[in-house]
Amino acid sequence: MIEFKPRYFVLPVLALTVLGMLHPADGGRASRDACVTQIRDPGVRASFAALRGNQSPTAAKACAIANNNLP
Repeated sequence: MIEFKPRYFVLPVLALTVLGMLHPADGGRASRDACVTQIRDPGVRASFAALRGNQSPTAAKACAIANNNLP
């Protein structure tokens, strides 16, 4: 007869939990300005816009890679 013991369920549940945490909540389709548009302070938003305008091409590419927004 098959015995159902908790030790048989702990590892698969733990693995499913870890896999669930690794999956991005938005499916990896975040917009390019997703975090900047949520800032309500106009001064802080302007400083981010200025920083983005002065970014080097290498830094812009690194940010695109990090945000999963490569063309």
